[in-house]
Amino acid sequence: MTISRMAALALGLLASAPAAAHVTLEVQQAPANSIYRAVFRVPHGCDGATMTRLVVQLPEGVVQARPMPKAGWTLVTTPRADAPAPSAHGAARELGEIAWDGGRLEDAHYDEFIIRFRLPDRPGELLYIPVVQHCEGGRTAAWTQIPEPGRRVSDYRYPAPALRLLPRN
Repeated sequence: MTISRMAALALGLLASAPAAAHVTLEVQQAPANSIYRAVFRVPHGCDGATMTRLVVQLPEGVVQARPMPKAGWTLVTTPRADAPAPSAHGAARELGEIAWDGGRLEDAHYDEFIIRFRLPDRPGELLYIPVVQHCEGGRTAAWTQIPEPGRRVSDYRYPAPALRLLPRN
């Protein structure tokens, strides 16, 4: 990859990355059709309330998802409605949603939640992964806004975490 191509790619990433999103991905780019370790960084609860549930909605094209359990949290997985039953040894139904439930993330603390999955084979795409925080007192913070064509991530108050799919080398 040439230096000018790398610079253009870096500028594109800066322009498309959420500037003030509270739930973000630790690594915001990866090769398309690769296995990716998504580390969702959650810097606090909901406006002073303790977070007790985090829900990640896996977009179409994300497959082979495997969440990492966390001590103190119950892992809840929901298969995609249209996912066929697994046929290979050790295979599981494709997941549409992953939640960590019943733990506590005080508003003054920080935590990370991890899922490993295969990315879609769509180089150049910006893949949005909606996340919803549920907190005590019925409060929520839904990081689910996906920019419409022609708008920037910074135009939104609650943008979904984003991942740039790079060409495979």
